[in-house]
Amino acid sequence: MTNVTISVPEELKAEMDKFPEVSWSEICRKAISGYIQSRKNPVPQIQMRADEIRPESYHESGYQGLRINLLIQNLMDFEIVVDRILYNVSFLTTRGQWDGAGSDYELYRHAVPANDVGSAQFFLKMMREKILHLDKFLEGTFQCNVRLIVFVEGFKHPCQQEVRFKIPIDEWKKFVDSVKPKETAHKDISIAK
Repeated sequence: MTNVTISVPEELKAEMDKFPEVSWSEICRKAISGYIQSRKNPVPQIQMRADEIRPESYHESGYQGLRINLLIQNLMDFEIVVDRILYNVSFLTTRGQWDGAGSDYELYRHAVPANDVGSAQFFLKMMREKILHLDKFLEGTFQCNVRLIVFVEGFKHPCQQEVRFKIPIDEWKKFVDSVKPKETAHKDISIAK
């Protein structure tokens, strides 16, 4: 192995000295390796898959929509930080067409260790009218397509990928029933004179 000398400000060296158990050479090797990888290939080498997509009628935000659990596999030899995810969700309807369910973004940062799998969870809010419209064209278990654009810190370009998942029709119908407007009972009140 070759030795390389680096210069750091005195304040940084004092902070480093507070952690004598840390191998600063290893930290620098990983940082340099990550930098070189991001320069060689401006798109991060990651793969994504949906761990779970399920309808939720009573999210803590007060909205109904889809809960999406995403697994992010880091195929590189250094830790990455996912700093934002843009996504678009569509359903394959009985008409054989993709019908958009909505788009959103997720801004929480997620660290994914080298050659390991991390996760992200997000919630796509859906308006009641959109849910009821989509329901007219869903008769059996259907495909849900999630188009992802994932930005990784230090990389020039995002990783883009689509993941597909099936949503069972019985789970969807329960969801639709829970978001349908409730009919209020009207009582006839007669006023005595």
